[in-house]
Amino acid sequence: MNSLLIAFFLGCAALCAAQSAHDPNYCYAFDAIRPQQSRWADRTSNNAARASSINPNVSQCTPSRFWLYMRHGDRLPSTNDINRMVPFSNTQFPNIINAYNQGRSNLCHPDFVATNTWSWDPNITVSQEQFLTVSGWNIVRNIASRYQAAFPTVLTRTYDRSRFFFRHTDRQRTQATVRAFSDGLFGEGAYRNVIFTEPPFPDNLLRPHDNCPLYDQASNTQAERDRWQNSAEFQTTLTQINDKLGLTGGQRLTARQARTMWELCQFHQLWEPHIDAPFCGAISPFNNLRLEYFEDIDEYYTTGYGLNPVRLAENMGCGIMQDLLNFLTSTNPNEETVKIFSTHQTSFQLFLVTLGVFRDAAPLTAANFAQQANRLWVTSRIAPMATNIAAIRYNCATGGDDVLFLMNEHPLVLPGCQSTGLCKVSHVVTLYNRFLTANCDALFCSVG
Repeated sequence: MNSLLIAFFLGCAALCAAQSAHDPNYCYAFDAIRPQQSRWADRTSNNAARASSINPNVSQCTPSRFWLYMRHGDRLPSTNDINRMVPFSNTQFPNIINAYNQGRSNLCHPDFVATNTWSWDPNITVSQEQFLTVSGWNIVRNIASRYQAAFPTVLTRTYDRSRFFFRHTDRQRTQATVRAFSDGLFGEGAYRNVIFTEPPFPDNLLRPHDNCPLYDQASNTQAERDRWQNSAEFQTTLTQINDKLGLTGGQRLTARQARTMWELCQFHQLWEPHIDAPFCGAISPFNNLRLEYFEDIDEYYTTGYGLNPVRLAENMGCGIMQDLLNFLTSTNPNEETVKIFSTHQTSFQLFLVTLGVFRDAAPLTAANFAQQANRLWVTSRIAPMATNIAAIRYNCATGGDDVLFLMNEHPLVLPGCQSTGLCKVSHVVTLYNRFLTANCDALFCSVG
C-alpha cells in the first residue's frame, strides 16, 4: 500500500475514533487536537497534509533533476464565495449572535467570543478574488526551503536562468505561488530577479479543462452530490448545526448557508492559524466529516474517477505527463535541471487520474458514507492548499536511473514502484508510454 496512505490511515485511526459521533457540547476553543483542521477538503492547510520530513537518501545514486507540479497556496475566496459570504454576514450572523444572547445557543463561551468579535473585512472584494494570501506565500516559501534542504545540490541557493524554469497560469494566485517558491529557494525578494515563463492562450498544459467541450459536458453533473445533501445523514448534520446555534423557524440555516459558514471558518483559520476562527465551534468533528464528504463526492465526479468517461480524465493530463517523461529521460546538458509548475485544483486532481493513484475499489456515493471512511479519494489529503507532486531524478553510474516521487513530501508510490516512492525511470516510461510521443493537443480532449 502507498506509504502516503499508510501514514494517513494510521493518523485517521486515532482521529476518526474521536469523530465517530456528534458531540452537541463540542468546544473548538478547548480542543487541543482539532482533527477537523486536517479534513477541510480543498481548504485544508498544506501544513496539515504534509510529511514531517523528507528522506532524500532512498537511492544510492546522485540527485540530478527536480520537477514539481503544484497547486497554488492559500487564497482569498472566489467571487461566488464572496457573493454568498457577504449576505451571510449581513443576515445570518446577527441571528447567530442574538440566539446566543437569548440563551438558545449551545456554543461554548470562547467559541461565541471568537464569532462575536468577527466582522466581514470590506477589503475582501471581487476585484481581488482568489488572490494569494500572506499565509499562502509563507507556506509555499517554506515548502521550497524544505525541498532545498533535502536536495541542496540540485536546488541551489543561487539562481541561474539556464538551470531553473518556472511556469504559472494566467491567474494571480499561481503567479504569486511561483514567486513565493523562488523566494524560498533564493532568499527574500529574489523573485524580482527571476524569469517566469508567461502562459500561452489557450493553456492546454496547466489548464486543459478550460479548452475542452467534452470535459464541460462530462463534469456537468451534481446528481450524486445532491443526493448526499438530501440524505437523512446530511440532514441530521444540518439539524445538529442549527440546534447548536439555537436558530429557530425561518432563521435556521439552509444547507448552502451551513456550508458557507463552514467555509468562513476554514478561510479565517488559514489566514490566521494562531487565532481561533469564527464559526468553527458550530460544527463538531463528526459533522465536519459529513460536510467533507459532500466536497469529496463533488470532486470525485467532476475531477476524479467518477468522471464519465474516465478515459477523458486520464487524457486531460497528457501535456504535463509528457513534460514529466521528457524531463526524466533527457540527457541534454543544456536543458533546465529544475522545473516548477503552479496550477489549480482541477488540473492537479485530473493529473492524479492520469497517474492512476488514489483510486477506490468502490465509487463514492450518497449511500456509502460509512463504508468510505478509509477511502483514498479524500480531497483534504490529495488537494489541500499548495498540494504538490515532486519527481527527483537520480543519476546512477551503472545506468538505470532512479526517480523518487513525493506528494506533499510523503512518498508517492506509483504502480510497481517501491514503498519509499523510488522507481526506475525506465519503469515510469513504460507505465505512461502512450503519452511520450502523443499529440497532446489532440489527445487531451478525447476519449481515445
